[in-house]
Amino acid sequence: MMDDVYLEYLIKRKPTGKQIAAKAALIAGASVLTLILLYLMLVFGMVVSPAMRQMVFTFGPLLILGAWYGAYLVNNMLNIEYEYILTNSSLDIDKVLAKKGRKPFVSFDFKDITICAPVDDNMHNSDYKNVTPDKVYDAVGNPAMGNVYFVDYTENNSRVRVLFQPTGKMIEMAKRYNPRNIFAAE
Repeated sequence: MMDDVYLEYLIKRKPTGKQIAAKAALIAGASVLTLILLYLMLVFGMVVSPAMRQMVFTFGPLLILGAWYGAYLVNNMLNIEYEYILTNSSLDIDKVLAKKGRKPFVSFDFKDITICAPVDDNMHNSDYKNVTPDKVYDAVGNPAMGNVYFVDYTENNSRVRVLFQPTGKMIEMAKRYNPRNIFAAE
């Protein structure tokens, strides 16, 4: 009889070039909006009635704060982490946004997979390169760190592939449930 397995692993996703550009655009947009609003506050503050001047100087700073707060919120939403939770033979991968919001990303059972191997494993590279999946879930944190695995399985008559970066302990524990189809890095 096997002991129950429960392992968790959290990996931060390295920002892509698009995400870095989006963050820079957010900061630039908030800066430009701030300059425009400050200019309008100064111009309108000089030429409008005292009642309008008070309104301009009340709502102008609020709009500036709103622009920066919106940029902050969107910037945080671009910070993505993946949490791998291995419970016996089941792996659940959740997407964690801004270290707050969590939503299920993909789940599968290692007992039902076709193959699990490192993407750079020469013995199983043909399975990775020559099989075109119908759907791919990319839960890799930073490909430059290495240790990227792929899992292929069938769900509703379509071939699904999951890319992820498990710990050695996760692969070792999962291999207990399907030793013929799980291959650890050498």
